Amino acid sequence: MVLTKTASHLEYLAFERVSETRHEFINQTLIPMAGASRFHNFITLNLAALIWQLMRNTDNETYQSDMRLLNPSTGSYFYPDVMVSDGKGELVEDGYFDTLTNPILIVEVLSPSTAVYDKTDKFIACRGIKSLKEYILVSSDKVMVEIYRRNSDDNWYSVVETNLTNNVNFESINLDLPLKEIYARVFKN
Repeated sequence: MVLTKTASHLEYLAFERVSETRHEFINQTLIPMAGASRFHNFITLNLAALIWQLMRNTDNETYQSDMRLLNPSTGSYFYPDVMVSDGKGELVEDGYFDTLTNPILIVEVLSPSTAVYDKTDKFIACRGIKSLKEYILVSSDKVMVEIYRRNSDDNWYSVVETNLTNNVNFESINLDLPLKEIYARVFKN
């Protein structure tokens, strides 16, 4: 199946579900997803495991990189590294239930090949999601966590943490996570 430049979201989903390669879909443009490095995988797994472990007795749901995200207002689709929904995840009801629409937290682990895209086009497209409260970027080649938070005026501001001995606060899910745990097996004190 070949997808045209003017593909609809239904054509994208049909294409994506049979494709051997995952793609994000922004402004009717397919963006192939690159494979992740060893450290990228360690960080993603560390974050998902920590969040899931600390939130397993709440109503929040934690998803990893295979759960697709839809921004209903733009028709863009993404595969964030980690997402959390507040309570029951709202999924596109098309018989597959593999596309979330209501995250409160999105985490992207940056790779040299994706950092600019994750910080610009992807963040711009994701911040239009009404439920989203935090968009977090975690560097995989140095200790740095950038947290973008939506305030009550619907504006975004950032907080950056670079000290491996400190904790970082994810306000949207009320969790303090030690950077040394996020970066376990990647960087040492």
